[in-house]
Amino acid sequence: MTKPVEVKTAPNSKETEMMVLGCMLSSVDNLQSGSEILVESDFYYDEHKIIFNSLKTVYKRGKPADIHLTCEELKSQDKLSHIGGVSYMTTLAQYAGTSAYIEEYIALLKNKSLLRELILHSREIEKSALDSPENAITLINRYQDSLKKIETRYGNTLPVIEVEARLKQLETMRKKYNGRKYLGLCVRTIEEFNEKLLGLRRLNLLAAAPNVGKTALTIQLSLETLLEDQDVCLAYFSLEMTSLEIFTRMNLFLSQMNFHSFVFGSQGQSRNDVYYTQAEYEKISSATETFRKIGNRLQIIDSTMSPVIDARSVITYVEALKEKTKCSRAIVVIDYLQVWPMNPNMRFPSENEVDKWRMGEMKKIRDVMNEDPVIVISEARKPSGSNEIWGGDLSDVMGSARGTYTPDVVMLLSQLKPKSLAKLWEKNNMPKDFPKDDSVECSEDEKPGLAIKNFLASHGIAICKLDVPKARDGMHKFNILLEFYFQKNTFRKINWEQLRDVVKKETSKKQVGPNF
Repeated sequence: MTKPVEVKTAPNSKETEMMVLGCMLSSVDNLQSGSEILVESDFYYDEHKIIFNSLKTVYKRGKPADIHLTCEELKSQDKLSHIGGVSYMTTLAQYAGTSAYIEEYIALLKNKSLLRELILHSREIEKSALDSPENAITLINRYQDSLKKIETRYGNTLPVIEVEARLKQLETMRKKYNGRKYLGLCVRTIEEFNEKLLGLRRLNLLAAAPNVGKTALTIQLSLETLLEDQDVCLAYFSLEMTSLEIFTRMNLFLSQMNFHSFVFGSQGQSRNDVYYTQAEYEKISSATETFRKIGNRLQIIDSTMSPVIDARSVITYVEALKEKTKCSRAIVVIDYLQVWPMNPNMRFPSENEVDKWRMGEMKKIRDVMNEDPVIVISEARKPSGSNEIWGGDLSDVMGSARGTYTPDVVMLLSQLKPKSLAKLWEKNNMPKDFPKDDSVECSEDEKPGLAIKNFLASHGIAICKLDVPKARDGMHKFNILLEFYFQKNTFRKINWEQLRDVVKKETSKKQVGPNF
C-alpha cells in the first residue's frame, strides 16, 4: 500500500498572529509598534492581513484602535463578515494576554515570515538552476545579494556600507552646493542667520518664555525667506493660534503698522467714512500686493484644518506643496512644540519623555528636508542661576534633558531685565532723564532699568537678546541684541543712535522728572 504524501504547510503561527493583533487592539503603544514594524506579508492568514491593514489605517488617522472603530473601518470596506465579524474581533481582544511581551510576539511573527520568504527564495533558486544558465557564478552572486537584503530586512545584522558609496554621497553633496555661498535659505534683516549658520537650515529650536516674541521672530524669518527666493515655499503649522491670527501678524510685519491702526485706522470715524490716512492705505496696499506676489507659496495650517497633524502628514503636505508650487525648497514652521498633538491613549512616564517623543517627530520631518529649515518654537523656563540674562544655558529649554540633543541649532530669545538694560544703556552713553516708576515694587538698583524699560515700551519697543549656544555642521554660535517692535511684529538689530534720537525727541516734547 502506497504511503500518502505528507503536505507541509508553510511556517506560521495563528496564535502568535492573534496575539499581536489583540495587543494592537488593546494599547496605542502596541498599535504604534505593530504598525511601524510589521507589514501585511508578515501575516499568513488572509483575515489577519485584512485586520492588520484596517488597524494600520486607523493608526495613520491618529485614532485609538478599539474594536468599534476597527469594525467600522472593516464594514466600510465590506470586509467585516469576511474576517469573522464582530465576534472574532472580540476574541482577538481577549486573546491579547499581556501586552508587555509585544516585542517578543512581533519577533516570533517576523521569524515565521522570514522562513516563508526563504522557502520562496529557495524555490526561485531551484527554478533558475533547472533552467541551466551558462554562468552559475552569476546566479550565485544574484541570489547572494537578494539574501543579504532579506537578512538586513529581517535580521539584527546591520548592513556594511562600502566606503566608495559614502564617498560618492559626499561628492554629490559638494557638487550640489559648489559655487553657492550658503547651504540654507537667506533672510534680509538679521544677516547673522546667513553668515553664521550658512543660511537657515536643518532643525532649529527657538525657545523663549511667554510673550517675548518667538512667534513674531519666526514669522519674520520665514517671510523673509519667501521674499528672498522665489523657489521657496512655506508651510506654517500653527497649533495654538488660528491661521487668521498668524496671517494678521504677517500683515503687521509687512505693512509695519500696529494692530489698532491696521484694523481701525488712525483717523477714526468721520463724516466721510475716512478711517485710514493716505500713508496707511499705501502700507496696507503694499502688503497686499506682496502677498499676491508670494501667492500659494505661503500656507498656514491650524488645528481646525486637519483632524490629524503628525510627522507623516507634515511631510506629505510639504511634498504636495512643493509639487503644486513647483518650488524645489521649503521651510516648515511648527508653532509650537509643547502643543504638538498626540494620541490621547498614549502614555509616558514623565514630561521629559513626552518632549523626547515630540522631538522624535520633529527629527522625522527634518530627516526628509535635507538642508531646508524646520523651525520649531518651544517654551522655556525662567533662566537658571543668578544671571538674569540668558547666557546660553540649554537647561532653560523645556524638556532640556532630551529636547536640545536633536536640534542642529538652538536659539534662546529673552527680553533684557531692568538691571542688564540699565548697564547697557549707560555703557552706550544713552540719556537717562526718565521719571521713576514707584507703582511697581522693586529694589532701588532695579528702578533705573525699569524706567528705561517703561519708556521704550511706551514707544512699542523692547530690547531682546538672541543667543545661539548650539550650532553644528559648519555653523557658528553667536549672540546679538535686537530691538523688538512688538506692535509691528518686527525685530531689528539694535541701533543705539536711532534709540538716542527717540529719547531726544521725547525729551524735547515735555519736561521729564528728576534724574535717577
